[in-house]
Amino acid sequence: MTKAAALYHKNLEDQKVIFLYGIPAEVRKQLQSGSGKLFSMKSYEAAFHRYNFLHLTGVRLSGAGVSSAIHFYEKCLDNRLAFEDFRFAEDGSTVQKLEILENMMGIKRNAMMIGDFTDRGPKLFAEKAAGNVSGCIGFVKDRNTGLNVPNTLLKKDIRDVTASPIQKVYAVLSKNYTAKRYSVIEKVDKGIDLKRCLFAEEIEDKLERERF
Repeated sequence: MTKAAALYHKNLEDQKVIFLYGIPAEVRKQLQSGSGKLFSMKSYEAAFHRYNFLHLTGVRLSGAGVSSAIHFYEKCLDNRLAFEDFRFAEDGSTVQKLEILENMMGIKRNAMMIGDFTDRGPKLFAEKAAGNVSGCIGFVKDRNTGLNVPNTLLKKDIRDVTASPIQKVYAVLSKNYTAKRYSVIEKVDKGIDLKRCLFAEEIEDKLERERF
């Protein structure tokens, strides 16, 4: 968890991420047309705050050593986390989450697919999931901010927990939490030229194209 916290701090903390995705057959058809217009592409934005890290670990806070999710995260970063500060979930899910936690801190580069979450267990709810065949991060809208935030981590093939048809992630961009538009290209499919292609207006309005 301390290693994953360091990666979260470096790669995700206080950032917003936008996933650009679509149905492969539809995107392929538009690419082949040569128009450069990829209007079938959709987008999904997510914000990563300090307090979201705890949810991804699957552990529960315990004892007086940790007062909040942010305090837990800070103790992880400072290598001061003690065994008495947390406990594993009784359903056994914590072990599975921890097995892929470190790897999924690279979600901006290893997200291959995204879709509407369908694997609704008795204690689990997410609206969207992004990831790959090894694992995925679930997202839900924060009631206070209205932003999509990570709320769970699953060691499951994303195709088994999302609705069909499969939505392929073609590009991932990021920005600082306070920035107006997305300017950092984290990942882009080899068939997509971000300098030449055009997306729907609602996506274009979010991109700082002069930085590409």
